[in-house]
Amino acid sequence: MPAKQSGMINAKRVGIASLKGDYNGTMSDRLRSFVAGIQVNGSPYFTLVDLDRKTLLQEQRLGDSAMFSAKTAVAIGNLTTADTLLGGSFAPNYDRTRSQKDVEYCAVQGEEKCAYYGTKKVNCHEQSASAELNLRATNVERGTSSFTQSYGAKTKHSWCDDQLFGAGAKARSDMQNTVIADILSQLRRDIAPYQVTFNIKFMKKDASKFGDQEAVKSTFAAGLEFVKNQRVPRACEFFRKAASLYDQSPAIYHNVGVCAETEGDLDRALAFYQKADRLTMSPNKIIGISLTRVQGNISSRSALQGQLR
Repeated sequence: MPAKQSGMINAKRVGIASLKGDYNGTMSDRLRSFVAGIQVNGSPYFTLVDLDRKTLLQEQRLGDSAMFSAKTAVAIGNLTTADTLLGGSFAPNYDRTRSQKDVEYCAVQGEEKCAYYGTKKVNCHEQSASAELNLRATNVERGTSSFTQSYGAKTKHSWCDDQLFGAGAKARSDMQNTVIADILSQLRRDIAPYQVTFNIKFMKKDASKFGDQEAVKSTFAAGLEFVKNQRVPRACEFFRKAASLYDQSPAIYHNVGVCAETEGDLDRALAFYQKADRLTMSPNKIIGISLTRVQGNISSRSALQGQLR
């Protein structure tokens, strides 16, 4: 799938400015490493442009962040070979609170069971970590915003002193790393092409009964048997043979369409799905899902091709 933010289609050489509020530089460093590590088809997708000391001094002199000023972003970008500058602000938060709860316990133990129950107060604890990343991508050449987006995440951990298992505090850094990882995961699909896995169903039958032709029935059944055994390319040979023997079956044409789709030929897949749809007397759910899926993928294809140039 293409990046969700269409403004990132032509972004290839990316510079990352310091984030306001990121006082120890943790998020800025994580963002740089994350962007540099994005791969598409096994190769790095972006070239990360380092902002050297001269650039950082210029950024400080301008007194603003790329998040809030396109003019600033262009000025910083022009000091480098970056075509896109990412900047913005980062607001982390961490809190730890304590409360108490009443717990029943056996105060006097009898011979076979507790003779008297009492209550005592137990300390309970909760840790919470959250963060918000406000990010703006600026096209350096045009001086326009490619996109602006806010990302947020949070996590909690709680325990009480009477717990036997799983008790105890988590490291603050571990909780903050969890939050940052969540934010970067949200960002991933916005800025670069990403993979999607589809669960595509084959049809097992239809109302045509294959014209009561035994040769068609046996050929179609052989295709389904190969599908069942994860032998899709071999199954496709049988579905295509069935289509050559009988041309009035929605199930046959749908399954031939699945074969074309798994082979990457979306246009042929759409044609077969449409033919299968026209052979039905009422809407078929499986065919409808296939039509919607392949039409959406075709519409995404041109944007994806632009990003992969």
